[in-house]
Amino acid sequence: MSGFGFRRDIANSRLDIEVQGVDAVQMTPTSIVIPAAMTSGLTIAAGGLTITDGGIAVSAGVINIVAGRRTEILTVVDDNSQHMTLAAADILAGINVHTSTGGGGNVTCDTAANIIAGVPLTVDGQCVLSYYINDGSQTCTFVQDGGATCTVADDTNTVLINEAAILLWRRVTSSTVVLYVVSS
Repeated sequence: MSGFGFRRDIANSRLDIEVQGVDAVQMTPTSIVIPAAMTSGLTIAAGGLTITDGGIAVSAGVINIVAGRRTEILTVVDDNSQHMTLAAADILAGINVHTSTGGGGNVTCDTAANIIAGVPLTVDGQCVLSYYINDGSQTCTFVQDGGATCTVADDTNTVLINEAAILLWRRVTSSTVVLYVVSS
């Protein structure tokens, strides 16, 4: 084949797309491969992509990975109350500032169903990080949701006045999430 076109590679159960005499894409029922000869990269307009080597930039999303370094666009959610619930939307926003007032406060997890659907966490073992800042005048304690579907790995974990924590949310099953609080 020369120039541009399609070629059925029956021996390998594959469809090849050729551009200027070079295989640009090789497709099977389970994969789409861009051969090593194609060095200009790939643009995905929609759908998903798994990268096994190199970098990826998601221009319409919130995560960029370039040369192995991850950058994120995060939103700050501010809650000025004694107690607060970390909702799935707050977790997804990324930065939660809690101005705790009026006595020791509880930070209650949203339900696992809301977190799994809202973040989303699509497979068991998948995790997401968020950040919690207690800029208030009271120590705050992380507690599980009312139905015990989102549990706190250390249920006595507190974040002191003017301290912060990294929150690691991990899907355990299709109906349970565990929160790990990594505080200073």
